[in-house]
Amino acid sequence: MTSVPLSPRSASSLRWPVLGGLALAVFLAGFLLPGYLQGGYLQSLLNNGLITGVMALCVAFIMHQCGLVLFGIAAYYGLAAYACAILINSFGLSAMAAAGGALLVTLTAAFLVGAIVIRVKPLAFMMICLSLAELMRHLVALPSLRRTTGGSDGLLFMPEGRVLGIDAMDLLDTAQVWPLIWTATWVIAGLFLIVASSHFGVRLRAIKENEERMRFSGFDTYWPRVFAFTGVGLAAGIAGVIQALASGLASPEMFSIITSTNALLAAITGGVSSVIGPVAGGVIYTWAISEFGALGYSQLFTGIAVILVMLFIPKGILHPLRLLRRKGGRA
Repeated sequence: MTSVPLSPRSASSLRWPVLGGLALAVFLAGFLLPGYLQGGYLQSLLNNGLITGVMALCVAFIMHQCGLVLFGIAAYYGLAAYACAILINSFGLSAMAAAGGALLVTLTAAFLVGAIVIRVKPLAFMMICLSLAELMRHLVALPSLRRTTGGSDGLLFMPEGRVLGIDAMDLLDTAQVWPLIWTATWVIAGLFLIVASSHFGVRLRAIKENEERMRFSGFDTYWPRVFAFTGVGLAAGIAGVIQALASGLASPEMFSIITSTNALLAAITGGVSSVIGPVAGGVIYTWAISEFGALGYSQLFTGIAVILVMLFIPKGILHPLRLLRRKGGRA
């Protein structure tokens, strides 16, 4: 008895439910992870890795879809954290209300900045975004604003109320905040994947390839990129709010060039053409910095590792796995 081979369309229709079921299983299993981690250090390392991964995902998305290097993602990460802290300290808002207000502030700021910087050349875009983050870092550290921003020491705050069903004070525990970080990472990655696969994502990539041709064909090449930039800024703001609530602190270092550089290098390490790569890159990059730092040569070894990845795996550390999967599918 001979078997009838599946058509490509049938194989594709079977593949997506399997991948969806596998993704759901991984997502649900992730909530059990804190019970298997020994000690708060590993949990804290994983939390920070995912936060970095979300920002790396933001950098990778705008790079892959629009061809722009967002070397200044820390501006929206830090802005959301400070807005949340100020709304709690100065206006007495609950943690959930402050988080919503902070994200609204970040969304507005990202839209206004995007409406300006999208018009400039790629190099100017990168430098303006970086300069904006550094400007904000120095602004919140001004002695004259110390009563509002905490100055160079940062702004401590005590959140009250509940955030998505979790007591705000419990978020200061690395294990308790994990479900929030894990869920936010999946939601952001899922939304980016949907956008990238949609007609809007196709238009963004077409604009990246040949903006002049798209404009002559009657397509708007300005607003799609502004909206993409705004969405990326909002996603980075979500990471900033979660980090602030998890630590009870908004620090000027959240705006620093190191924060932006870590996100960029994590995106390059994982690969910018997928949603899994940058998140994995964030976790691996954070782990590498921690391990190399224990040896006393954090920047040296991390720099060497990133150079090796860029030289020998320029499409990211997950690219060889994707090639193996494609070869296995053909076989």
